[in-house]
Amino acid sequence: MPDRKLDAMGNLMSHWIAQGEYVAETGWPNMRLTLSDDGWMGIAPAGREVTLRSLDFWRMEDGLIRENWVLVDLMNAYDQLGVDVLARMREFNKARVPGRVPPLDWNNA
Repeated sequence: MPDRKLDAMGNLMSHWIAQGEYVAETGWPNMRLTLSDDGWMGIAPAGREVTLRSLDFWRMEDGLIRENWVLVDLMNAYDQLGVDVLARMREFNKARVPGRVPPLDWNNA
C-alpha cells in the first residue's frame, strides 16, 4: 500500500474519540490505497484502488501507546475487488460431508 492516503480526495471521513487513557479513530471510509507489491493480509495485489473502513483503538500509559487494536471491514474490501466471500463459503460448504463427527475417544487416541 505505498500510496495509502488518509483524509484525502474529499470523501474520506475521520472521527476521533478519547476518554481517560483510551483513544479511538474511525471513518467510513477513512483510507484510500492501492493493493500492490505482495498484497495485504492474503488479498492478492490487484493493482486496484480500494477504500478501507476501520476502527483503531489505542490505550495510553505514561504518555506512550501500550496497546493498539485495529478492526478493518475486510468483507467490504473484498467486495470492492469483486470477491463475494459469502458465496465462496457456500461453495466450499458443498464439499462438506454431511453427518455427525464422532467424539474423540481420548483413552484410545
